Amino acid sequence: MCIVMKRFSSSKGAGDGFMGAVRAQICQEKNNELVDYPLKGLDMREHCLKFKNEEANPVNYDLYAVSNHYGSLGGGHYTATCLNHIDNRWYYFNDSSVSPKDEDEVCSAAAYLLFYRRRD
Repeated sequence: MCIVMKRFSSSKGAGDGFMGAVRAQICQEKNNELVDYPLKGLDMREHCLKFKNEEANPVNYDLYAVSNHYGSLGGGHYTATCLNHIDNRWYYFNDSSVSPKDEDEVCSAAAYLLFYRRRD
């Protein structure tokens, strides 16, 4: 499951029509609020119509990767934090460098895309 964080919003008063759309894109503001997302055990049962009333067990998802965005709409930099399932450690990918990352540092205000895998 992929969750996209809505990090950009248009400023008010951009206007209507084509020029309003152009101004809205120029007037994008980035939301850098920290969203405290779980690394393990995200229960999506209440959001699944099929399982909402029928299944007593949780529908759990575990995080395995995060795409981070730094900067603005006009320019920025992307990094990734990913879980290695062989050694069960998190790693931070930044261009040509890879470094270990502590589990308590995976949740970040730069998170843009969250990638979860459903538990069997």
